Amino acid sequence: MGAVQPGTLSLIFFCIELVILAVVIIFNRKNPFFWSIVMLLALLQLYQLSEFLICIGIGANITGRIAFVIITFLPSTGYYLCTRIVGWKFPDYWVGFAAALGLSIYYLSVPGSVELVDCNPLYAIYSNNISTIYGIFYMGIIAYSILFTLAHMIFRRDKVDSRTGAIVIIGYLSFLAPMYLMIWLDSAFGIAIPSIMCKYALLLAVTLGIFSFIKPEKKVIIEEEVVES
Repeated sequence: MGAVQPGTLSLIFFCIELVILAVVIIFNRKNPFFWSIVMLLALLQLYQLSEFLICIGIGANITGRIAFVIITFLPSTGYYLCTRIVGWKFPDYWVGFAAALGLSIYYLSVPGSVELVDCNPLYAIYSNNISTIYGIFYMGIIAYSILFTLAHMIFRRDKVDSRTGAIVIIGYLSFLAPMYLMIWLDSAFGIAIPSIMCKYALLLAVTLGIFSFIKPEKKVIIEEEVVES
């Protein structure tokens, strides 16, 4: 029996997230947050596919940079979903998208900005030229999204559907908590945070799949524009 192929877990997770996305598209197109859910699931699975391709040696340099571009838009898309859930009308999410676009342009235009260091069947390790800036941007938006949603649930509880807000917060914590626990138990995993976090984000994908079946109870949601086919 041969050795397990590097990137195997990424391929498995890609297939699982693809199934979740298909279920959402087939059964829950009328969900008011449909497009946000679809975008988050698409970004998660595209990253897993990219990492699999990197690990089997397909264009490691350019594919690695594309992988980072993909996940760079995850925090801002997540925050956008949070604003829809609480009925926040001020379009401050564009600040996050603008920052994500700037980082993406950097990664795509600078060779060597992201390089694959190592890859095993479970996760990949990257070298990121601007890892500190990227980490502040990435985790900053995620932390703000959680606090933003929680604050609205507490101070605007008469207008915000606490159930949908709680599900989204659980989705965030479902991948953040095990990731930080893993690093706390062994700090050596810190060098593989992007890959490990996206592996645990399978739990977020599952949460989003469940979330797509839940109809909000309160009518203050700013519904997304849905293009009728």
